[in-house]
Amino acid sequence: MILAIDCGNTHTVFGTITKEGEIQKIFRMESSRRKTSYEYAADIAQICQLLEIDLQGLEGSILSSVVPELTTSYQKAMELLCKGKCVVVNSSSPMNMSFAMADPSGVAPDLIISAVGAKNNYPLPAIIIDMGTATTITVVNKEGVFMGGVILPGVGISMNALAKETSLLPSIDVAPAKTLISTDTVDAMRAGIIYGTAGSLDGIVEHFQEELQEEGSVIATGGLAHLICPYCKHKMIVDDNLLLKGLWKIWQLEQDSSESK
Repeated sequence: MILAIDCGNTHTVFGTITKEGEIQKIFRMESSRRKTSYEYAADIAQICQLLEIDLQGLEGSILSSVVPELTTSYQKAMELLCKGKCVVVNSSSPMNMSFAMADPSGVAPDLIISAVGAKNNYPLPAIIIDMGTATTITVVNKEGVFMGGVILPGVGISMNALAKETSLLPSIDVAPAKTLISTDTVDAMRAGIIYGTAGSLDGIVEHFQEELQEEGSVIATGGLAHLICPYCKHKMIVDDNLLLKGLWKIWQLEQDSSESK
């Protein structure tokens, strides 16, 4: 069993994965830039004890991070807790993925890992929507080549900006509106964010499909995918564990690469 770790700007997701590729126990922590590797090690150990996860029995761990200042902290924390190595995913990691761009080192690792997860679990071409702090929409074509994509402000960023930059609009949580044509301010804000986000996703997906000249698989992941996707007109597969699936595949390829050396 391994522990797969996805460090995002807001939260970090941990998932145990068996040798058969089954994702079992998942937990989340805040991605705090103020904590040291020892503090992270203590927090992870405490949560794993509660969930009855045997850290010493792990074969190793694999880490994806879009927060450079936390990458080393998590890596050192896992080295303190586990006997096995902590693999940090970067552009040179084995992925069995080709890229349309000459230098893929500028592509965020989470985008590549989600693409690996999509390529190995869904029919191609695949359009991948990741709704995190930012919303990204990327494409893997039918030949399995990572083509690139677009980046949008995330739902939370948009909601916070709306409240911050206006005098009369309040800070609210993201939740479904009672109706699209709303009769009060809070519902009008919720409707605008939810339907506006859904509309932008539908529009970009449609343009991508026109460029690809086929529909392909549309996969959505990230914390708010379950909330937004039901309002989209395109059929979307919501897969909360897409990135963990990608990390598992890369772990397998990493082990194969090490054994062949």
